[in-house]
Amino acid sequence: MIDLANPSEEHQMLREMIRDFVQEFVEPQAHEYDKKEQFNIELFRELGELGLLGITVPEEYGGAGLDAVAATIAHEELTYSDAGFALAYLAHSMLFVNNLAFNGSEEQKTRILPKVCSGEWIGAMAMSEPDAGTDVLGLSTTAEKNADGDWVLNGRKMWITNGCIDDKGTPADVVWVYAKTGHDEKGRVKLSTFLVEKGMPGFSVGQKIFDKTGMRASNTAELVFDDCIVPAANLVGEEGGSLLHMMGNLEIERLTLGAMSLGIARRCLHEMNKYASERANPLIWTNATSHRRIMGKVPCHASLCLRYGEQHQARNLWSTS
Repeated sequence: MIDLANPSEEHQMLREMIRDFVQEFVEPQAHEYDKKEQFNIELFRELGELGLLGITVPEEYGGAGLDAVAATIAHEELTYSDAGFALAYLAHSMLFVNNLAFNGSEEQKTRILPKVCSGEWIGAMAMSEPDAGTDVLGLSTTAEKNADGDWVLNGRKMWITNGCIDDKGTPADVVWVYAKTGHDEKGRVKLSTFLVEKGMPGFSVGQKIFDKTGMRASNTAELVFDDCIVPAANLVGEEGGSLLHMMGNLEIERLTLGAMSLGIARRCLHEMNKYASERANPLIWTNATSHRRIMGKVPCHASLCLRYGEQHQARNLWSTS
């Protein structure tokens, strides 16, 4: 019978390696960084040494060359101890790195992927705006070509995970940005994708967002593009090609977000069982508590089967594409 969560010996070894790392390094700092609303960038860079920051990226670009199962495992295990830290990991490794690996040009991949896979650069993806979230056709950020053939971006992006990397307003090293570039011959909005790098004129952090309800160990920011000059070479794919990038990357984004939910559920179940077993008058044998423990465990295992069953389907799609 196939172990859905660990379909091969390599996947089992990966899970054990990440779990050991999490127990030794992530767990001890989780409460402190969540309380202070700070991103542990030094620990984050250590994920690069483990090969996790480019987990789905081909080895020739500095990645680990692993599959959707591996990415799901990494997100589940990291989230078990620190969901905020894991969210920063998802924004970097899935929303930016995986997107670039599958949609970038050879020059873009050769130049940028080794830096984001190692942790030298921190990446982010910027889609949501103050007045537009999942309604991508309602985005107001624009990009127009100037006389030199470069692009000039204007607009704001909001609630961007990894948008800034500290409390001083230091922006992410590179951001995957969606912007309007006009309309096609049928009058439909053209959305295009740009790689905006730290230091480009007109690119800045508007604010770091504080007092979040959860995921406090990941930085969330407003990004500002004020006549931001982006070289023509930093356009990803063809003009108007953003929807292809979005839809192509959505599968693994949703898989790994689901894995984060599973990691949180596993930790909740663990803490519930721990409390029921260790309190002065153990609750573990009462009918009501046993019922609650079972009702907590059943959806957790159902979620495991769902998440890993989906990623097997995704892996099959990747292997035939």
